[in-house]
Formats: sequence, structure tokens, C-alpha cells
Amino acid sequence: MAGRKAAGHHNAWKGDAVKKRLEDLDWETAPDSLTVAEAAALLRIPKNAAYEAVRLGLLPAVNFGKRRTRISKIALRQVFGTPAAEVHATAAFNHLPGGVK
Repeated sequence: MAGRKAAGHHNAWKGDAVKKRLEDLDWETAPDSLTVAEAAALLRIPKNAAYEAVRLGLLPAVNFGKRRTRISKIALRQVFGTPAAEVHATAAFNHLPGGVK
């Protein structure tokens, strides 16, 4: 039992470290190949919304097996660098940028 508690405690510490790393992530320091969580942090959206955007094809992603999805930082910037893509992406989440109705 004591071993399980220690392992759980270690995982909580690891989770805190990952959370801190994601909070400190910015476009300049981010790696070229992003996890979905890293892309979500850069875009300041919930991780589940980023996974949904990948599933819908709104975020360019490559799957390397079941749990290894990566997003190119360059492709991500290109997607959000064009106004048409921005409107398309936000419309998929049932709202338009700038309060447009």
C-alpha cells in the first residue's frame, strides 16, 4: 500500500510540473512539434476543445499511434494567420470573432 501512495504522490508532482511548463509556454520557446496540450496552451483554449478541433480537421495534426498526436507550430501559425481560417475555426465552436452575429 505504501508503494502505491508514493507512486500516486509522484504522479501528482509530475502533473504539477507539466501544468507549470504549459503555463510558461509561449510561441518563441515552444518546440516545433507540439502535443495537443501544448497547442491548446498556446491558443489559450481548453485541451478538450483542441482535441475536438483536431478531430474536426480544424487543427493540422499528425497521429503517430493511438496516443501520439502532434501539431506543427509552423502549420498552427499559418492556420491562425489567415482571417478566413480564423472565422471558420471559431464558427465551428458556435461563435464568431469580434462579436459578429
